[in-house]
Amino acid sequence: MLGRRALSRRTALALTLTLSSGVGVAEPLQGSEWKPLLIRDQAVPEDSSAFVQFRSKGRLEGFGGCNRLFAEYQAADGYIFVGPVAATRTTCVDSVLQREAALAGALEGARTYRRERIRLVLFDSAGQPILEMRQSDWD
Repeated sequence: MLGRRALSRRTALALTLTLSSGVGVAEPLQGSEWKPLLIRDQAVPEDSSAFVQFRSKGRLEGFGGCNRLFAEYQAADGYIFVGPVAATRTTCVDSVLQREAALAGALEGARTYRRERIRLVLFDSAGQPILEMRQSDWD
């Protein structure tokens, strides 16, 4: 029989593992729009017009700064699957195209998420944060 101390340690460890993997706070994403702030370890310039929308019926739409982005997504209980991400093919500055590719890659690589009010973090399969965004459609 486990003592109280052992049980509370196990509970604390399970909660820590759950929160660090991104699973735990699973507010719905449908109907929200987000501005990317950080893709992997690269900051997105404040003046970037990039955004990601989680639309109804599992549709994701967005703008990477030069091209429109499209994908299907599923999100429930802190888990997320996006992909593949398609984009229009507008010619643009290389740095913006590279950031768009990184954004699409981060979306496709996301497996869990944590939403805290107007902040959304997507995590990869190893539980590492790969995309941090701020909600841009609050009223």
